[in-house]
Amino acid sequence: MKAGSWERVAGSWERVAVCCRLLAAGFRCCRLPAIGLLLIFSFLNCVEAQGYDFAVRMGTGDTLYFEVTDPGARSVKVVAPQMEGPNYYAGHVQPAGVLVVPDQVSYRGKSYVVTAVGERAFSGCSRIRLVELPPTVERIEDFAFYGCSGINERVRIGEKVKHVGSSAFYGCSALTEVSFAAEDCAFMGGSISTTAFGNCPRLRKVVVEEGVKRIPDYAFCGNDVLKDTLGLPQTLEYIGDYAFAFCNALAGSVVIPDRVRRIGECAFHQCHSLRAVTIGSSVATIGGRAFYHCINLKSVKVRAYNPPEIAITTFSNLAKGVKFSVPCVSKVLYEKDGYWKKLAPFSAVGKCTFSVKAALENGAAGLVTGSGSYRYGDSVRLAVICGAGYAFTGWSDGNKENPRVLKADNNYELEALTEKIGEARVDTIYSVDTVYRDGYRMVHDTVDMFDVVRSINEIPEVTYDAEGKHLGWSFPKTEKVLAVAVYSSVGECLYLTDSRSGGVRMGRFPAGTYIVRIETVKRVLRLRLFKN
Repeated sequence: MKAGSWERVAGSWERVAVCCRLLAAGFRCCRLPAIGLLLIFSFLNCVEAQGYDFAVRMGTGDTLYFEVTDPGARSVKVVAPQMEGPNYYAGHVQPAGVLVVPDQVSYRGKSYVVTAVGERAFSGCSRIRLVELPPTVERIEDFAFYGCSGINERVRIGEKVKHVGSSAFYGCSALTEVSFAAEDCAFMGGSISTTAFGNCPRLRKVVVEEGVKRIPDYAFCGNDVLKDTLGLPQTLEYIGDYAFAFCNALAGSVVIPDRVRRIGECAFHQCHSLRAVTIGSSVATIGGRAFYHCINLKSVKVRAYNPPEIAITTFSNLAKGVKFSVPCVSKVLYEKDGYWKKLAPFSAVGKCTFSVKAALENGAAGLVTGSGSYRYGDSVRLAVICGAGYAFTGWSDGNKENPRVLKADNNYELEALTEKIGEARVDTIYSVDTVYRDGYRMVHDTVDMFDVVRSINEIPEVTYDAEGKHLGWSFPKTEKVLAVAVYSSVGECLYLTDSRSGGVRMGRFPAGTYIVRIETVKRVLRLRLFKN
């Protein structure tokens, strides 16, 4: 909100005038250097005592004090009227009741944005009951609300806050709830002894809001009465070192969201009441002692398919019988991995395979091979074989490879995109199905020309002998063959040669669908063989 009119604190200019008179007196006392120096020292104290550039009387009746931090950007921070303690409001009236910090203030006809709450700005203001900070605040500096023992309603750390200083809310003994909305706060307290919410004996609830990406190191360390089940937002990506260490009363379960990549060292160190933990699918690193001495922990469920990097102390000193469960598709990886194997046996959860579904957006344009069920880490080869008059343009997720190789690390549903192409690029002779006896048939799917080839009058011979189960081919002598390959329906190459004429015995292969690819210097011929 915008503040009202500004005013100088009464008597400030008079104090400066007194200091000047003292300084003049000191020069007159040059024959008494000790007295002169004492007076000069008194002058310097007078100048330094004032810790602000201007003051504003708020609509609530409180007077707030501001220091200009960037004249060009017209930004200010709220500060205490005195720079020296222990009483930073000596000679001034402390704020009381509802403290509303404005988002901007006016001084001498200019507007200034409030971007910070300065060091010790409200230190010792025990009559403040509720704090409302504006969304423009980016920094809450050291000891800003130190000893504000009257704050008994929720404190909210806004979205733009990047820095919460050492002991910023230390000793707020009546505070019961904190709402943390800072999306990317990099610093919060800085150590176990200077944690931002240290010595807050009634702080029972912390709400981490959606949009938060990072919980900084030491964020809520040492809040041993923090009791309610901790809910973490789906936007979260990082949990810092000691973030919730020594929260002895933190009960119930903690679910680490799937976007989190790192859980810091000692993040939940000695959370004695914690009973269940779920670790998200993207967690790659869990620091040493992250869950050390969580003596009531009964269940650890890991969603990550790749075993996260852990230390020997990550899950040490737990009670006996803690059940660890891991994804079924990668259970064998956990059983063989470094420190994880020391936590076995593991319960397997979820399906033991991933589903890969690939299809053409236009079903009439051809076919796609490679769909099926795969175990974690399997190589999946998807191939698009277009019908006559169509060309492959890419996959629905933007990938342009054909054939395309995937690692089975998730369920996939993909569409192959195609477009109509001109007749000049297609040898339409091979668009007609050729049916063979005994249920075997060869489908000549498409011939992709590297250029407009109208001079190819000779037709390559491709045959299939159902009785002998023999696939044969013969190309004109004028056409050089680069490669002949036979692929299974999942893209596995079963046969490869560069012979201009020859054959392969298909009898050794089981019934199914096979792709025959013949590449020459002039064209690529793809054929589909059904063995019913």
